[in-house]
Amino acid sequence: MFYQNYDEVHGEDRWGMVGKVGDPFREDCLLAAPCYKCHRQPLVIAERNWEATNNDDSQQYQILVACTHCGAVDEFTVNQGREGVLSQLKHSHQRVSVNDVKAESQEGGK
Repeated sequence: MFYQNYDEVHGEDRWGMVGKVGDPFREDCLLAAPCYKCHRQPLVIAERNWEATNNDDSQQYQILVACTHCGAVDEFTVNQGREGVLSQLKHSHQRVSVNDVKAESQEGGK
């Protein structure tokens, strides 16, 4: 299990990443989820903000996403309470998964 580098702790997470944040929710990645406003896909991950350390020592992050068409902003939480738990999008109430992430950036996908 990997824990973020805030405490100078290194390890390997379940995706095999060492010394990096382990989940695939990275800035500039596309998310195959519909916008709550225009109902079109994809959303782009605009920001990733650290929120807290959970009781299992995993790091909790707020992920801000923006619609690539209308610019509407939504958010969800990664590792909500414990590792591997994802919250719903705040406005659209859709549950996202790791499978919804496309690694290509917004510029690279056009």
